[in-house]
Amino acid sequence: MTALATPPLTPKSVATRKLLLDLAADMFIEHGYAAISLRDIADAAGLTKGAIYGHFRSKGQLLVEVIRSELAQRDSLFDLDEAAQDPDKLFDLFISPGSRELRLLQTDAAAAARHDPDVADGVEEVFAERTRWILDTLSEYADPDTVVFVINALSSGIGVQEAHGRDVPDVEVWRKTLSAMFEALSRLPSKDPSQGDT
Repeated sequence: MTALATPPLTPKSVATRKLLLDLAADMFIEHGYAAISLRDIADAAGLTKGAIYGHFRSKGQLLVEVIRSELAQRDSLFDLDEAAQDPDKLFDLFISPGSRELRLLQTDAAAAARHDPDVADGVEEVFAERTRWILDTLSEYADPDTVVFVINALSSGIGVQEAHGRDVPDVEVWRKTLSAMFEALSRLPSKDPSQGDT
């Protein structure tokens, strides 16, 4: 895997990087990743396209860093240890309608990853980091691997539905349904290590 660019350290370059991440996030969400070029982002930022390469080696890396930044902002609002004990908080953290924009970015990244190694490698790195983080916190669940799989599958599936413009269920009905599902997952029997993967 190619290493990601080291974040700039000067105050001006940090501010420029943040501006590029914010603009790219807004433009990718509004128009879709495939429809936006680095030139579009550079023009919106009042920079040259070449200036973007001082911060991101490609549009694919920029998308990955937008997702990483959006995840960090969203996750900073939650205490994962507390969420692990409360299915409602798991809903708010991973599945809620408030995460729609992040899911749209992740849906675009899933499509782009099929043909862009920067996106594929970067998304895999972000996914591995988050999986470790979630597994560490959900370790008291009987089968945390299954819980993480279900969370990711739900989030991805909801993202696809939202990308197609389909209406989402009433938030409280949605919350109650998924809370019951998370509650059931917390009571799964532990996997017998002697059976291996089936």
